[in-house]
Amino acid sequence: EAALAAEDIAVRRNPRAATALTVTANARRVAQSAAYRDGLVELQDAGSQAVIEALPLAPGARVLDYCAGGGGKTLALAARLGGGPVAAHDAHPRRMSDLPARAARAGARVAVTDAPRGPYDLVLADVPCSGSGAWRRAPDGKWRLLPDDLDRLRATQAAILDTVAPMVAPGGHLAYVTCSVLPEENAGQVDAFAARHPGWEVTGGSAVLPDADGDGFYAAHLTRVR
Repeated sequence: EAALAAEDIAVRRNPRAATALTVTANARRVAQSAAYRDGLVELQDAGSQAVIEALPLAPGARVLDYCAGGGGKTLALAARLGGGPVAAHDAHPRRMSDLPARAARAGARVAVTDAPRGPYDLVLADVPCSGSGAWRRAPDGKWRLLPDDLDRLRATQAAILDTVAPMVAPGGHLAYVTCSVLPEENAGQVDAFAARHPGWEVTGGSAVLPDADGDGFYAAHLTRVR
């Protein structure tokens, strides 16, 4: 906070996560600030930070971010582990092109992989979704989402869950996360997974609606019991 204030960037604590700050003045300066350049801050919605904060992570855990994208949650995972290491994968590797540089700036140990195998103590599956939890920022999204689109997304989500489940060590955790508020993508998807995979139990998670403090999201923590 002090580093941002020194550059006339005003912030307030965000109640969603202990790590979250909401910029209240001069937001455009953050990406050019010394605090950002030195890896003290990252740009990320408070909801995403809350998801990572709630994950069942033990020191030294073997962790995979399977749908890493730009790597925001990967870096947050590494921070929770005291710098890493965290394995990062994405179906479209180009999305991770900036991740090594971001990790270096943050002092995080991140291993980009195109063929993760495990076993991992925690796999984060932040799956492609409708993005309905972020419609407060992009309201046109609700008009662009068609029924066929939702069907395709649900099929992709189910396939990802089935792919990563064998990578989780016995007793380990699978975190299924969306930025959606639609039950078909959330509890409905988790219930279907549990029906296909009886060796798993839902052991935690949360569903949060969008508000002034951040986007809506859904997270389910599944534990491999056998």
